[in-house]
Amino acid sequence: MKSLFNTPEREEIINRIQSITETSERQWGKMLPSQMLLHAQAPIKVSIGELKLHSNLIFMILGPIIKKKLMKEEPFEKNLPTHKSFIVTFDPNLETEKQNLISLINKFDAQKENLAIKHPIFGKMSTQQWDVLLWKHTDHHLRQFGA
Repeated sequence: MKSLFNTPEREEIINRIQSITETSERQWGKMLPSQMLLHAQAPIKVSIGELKLHSNLIFMILGPIIKKKLMKEEPFEKNLPTHKSFIVTFDPNLETEKQNLISLINKFDAQKENLAIKHPIFGKMSTQQWDVLLWKHTDHHLRQFGA
């Protein structure tokens, strides 16, 4: 599994982010490229404590089961449900959101020793689990736009 903590692999994903343009064609889903770039920032913000999510009983029950499935080697499936706070309903500035996402990826790497211990849906998370989740989520959405 690739890692955002591995410099060449982090640079690879950053290059893929930089390749996204306003005209990048969506392979599935409904987001615009700029919306995807903003959406991809949310779970990173959760990991470094910049975004707090509220859980509910259903997530508390299903979260560990979902986490186990997401930690497998396979890429994320297309059109998975998302937390309502991760949904972007406006068209943000593409270049700004590219830079924001890249900055957050670098911040995630720099703060790897101080990541959130508990995910609001998936429960207790190790640094390695955060890395897997965030790599796969970012990769998933870059593939969504052919990057």
